[in-house]
Amino acid sequence: MQHDLERRLDDLDGWKNALLGSLAAESAGRLAFRPEGKGWCALDVVQHLVLLEEGVVGYARKKLQAPPQAVPFRDRAKLALLLVVLKSPLRFRAPVPQVIPEVTFPLAEVSARWESIRGDLRELLGSLPQGRQRTLLFRHPIGGALDPAGTLDFIGAHAKHHEAQLRRIRRAPGCPA
Repeated sequence: MQHDLERRLDDLDGWKNALLGSLAAESAGRLAFRPEGKGWCALDVVQHLVLLEEGVVGYARKKLQAPPQAVPFRDRAKLALLLVVLKSPLRFRAPVPQVIPEVTFPLAEVSARWESIRGDLRELLGSLPQGRQRTLLFRHPIGGALDPAGTLDFIGAHAKHHEAQLRRIRRAPGCPA
C-alpha cells in the first residue's frame, strides 16, 4: 500500500478507536438517547459512519473490476468544497438513503461491523495496483469522483463532522448522565 494511504488509514483507525472507547464508557441509556424523542441517537451516528464505509467498499469493489477512470479536475475541486463544508458547523441530511440507519444496533455489534469493514477497506487499498492510485475509487453524490486519497479524506472529514452531532446529543436536555 502507498505509504500516504496507510498513514491516512492509521489516522482514521486512531480516531475510530478513540470514539468507540469514549462511547463504550457511556451508559446504554445515554447511547440510545434521542434529543426531543426524535432524530438520531449516538448509536445511530456510529452506524451511519459504518454504513458509509460499507457503501464505499462495495462501490470500490465494483469499480475496480472495470477499467480505470480518471478523476476530472472539477471533481477534485468539488471534493475540496465538500471538505470545507464538512468542516463547517452546517447541518444537512445524508444525500442517499443507503447510509441512513433504519434500526438501532448495540454498540458492540456496530463496533464489530466497523472493525470488519475498516479491515476490508485497508485490504482493498493495500491491493490496489500502482496505476489505480489516482483513478476513481468512489463516487460521492455531491463530491463526485474520488480517488483513493480523496476517498479517505472524505471518510475522515465526514466522520469528524459527526463529532459535533454527538456533542449536541450529549448536551441535549434530558440526556442521561
